[in-house]
Amino acid sequence: SPAVKSNRGIRSESNESFSSSTINVGDANLTKKHINDNDTINKVHNTPDIIIELNSTSCPNVQSLLSAYKGHLVDVGSCLLESLRNTAPQQLAARVGDYNENLFYEMQDNDKDISGIIDGVEHDDQQLLQEDIDAFESSICSSLQHTNLTYRGSFMRTESTIYQPAHVDYDYPILEQYGTKLFLAFFPLTKEGAYLQLWQEPSKEENDGGGDEPIEGTVVFIPYGKMLIMPSDTIHGGGFKRGSSGNLRFHLYIALEEDVVRKENNITLLDHPMNKYTEKHDRRHELCERFVDAEGL
Repeated sequence: SPAVKSNRGIRSESNESFSSSTINVGDANLTKKHINDNDTINKVHNTPDIIIELNSTSCPNVQSLLSAYKGHLVDVGSCLLESLRNTAPQQLAARVGDYNENLFYEMQDNDKDISGIIDGVEHDDQQLLQEDIDAFESSICSSLQHTNLTYRGSFMRTESTIYQPAHVDYDYPILEQYGTKLFLAFFPLTKEGAYLQLWQEPSKEENDGGGDEPIEGTVVFIPYGKMLIMPSDTIHGGGFKRGSSGNLRFHLYIALEEDVVRKENNITLLDHPMNKYTEKHDRRHELCERFVDAEGL
């Protein structure tokens, strides 16, 4: 079987309709949108031009998106999902510092794999649960075509729908040196599913053609029972809420083991994922100035 190991902020309310307020961050301006959660998410969810539902790798739209973003879509067993959901704290420990102040998260201990995270949670069928755990780790290894990897997990929940600014999950020097060996994964823990907005960095040829045109996001819906795996340099944003759980979900940071043992300033890479909202070559500008919300949001 594959060898898999783990290396183990702030309140806001949503308004009845869109409103925007400008927040100054350094030399950049960020727009914070407050949205009626259910009305807006229902509109998004029922508009095919806005959202791609990642329900099956046999769907042409899903195939096209996974190809464009070099992503993978895999199944997650119901016993494992139930156990993770029962493990999730009622109140997550911290808030994401992304200026919108609507996302809660709780990183898991550095020494816990998925079995360690759910340890102590009773389940009616331990054999089925173990089969789900084995299949979960095997599917990650198979998708990434690597038999030895490590991961770190975090519970996440959305307090109110405020679209998260475009960002990456590691600082740029780490992405430059190790990015091809680092990956992200997202999967919902309730039948509310999970929403994510994705952006593609233009190719060099596209940049040479003009340059500064806004790049609209693509919203994806990850159904209960599915997990989306993406490269670590994927520009993305959450912040969607539909239902009472706040779209409770699990976020994985994955690394191929041969690179995890290397150190960046004497720190193991998975110890310190860090949201970066600024442009790679000009930290005076936010990514969200160029990577804008999907039309219709």
